[in-house]
Amino acid sequence: MRTGLVFIATLWVVGLVTGVILARAPDSVPLPTPHLMVPLIIALIIDLAIRPASNAGRIAPISMNQRAIGVIGAALVGFVTTAQLSGS
Repeated sequence: MRTGLVFIATLWVVGLVTGVILARAPDSVPLPTPHLMVPLIIALIIDLAIRPASNAGRIAPISMNQRAIGVIGAALVGFVTTAQLSGS
């Protein structure tokens, strides 16, 4: 359970940081994908990094609900932060 909460909190912080960066410098994320794909990419990297420990039973696996809450929440936090800081 704790692993999922840390995962969600981490992604929400990524969304916040991404929103602040995009509000200050919109062209600062040089990706060919939409800017709100950053939390999804980070979620994939984290998921792949903790998968061996989860398979070995050292940590609890992350459920699909936790993944969805983390990614969607991070995208929303990033969107709201960008809108608030850019004055839209």
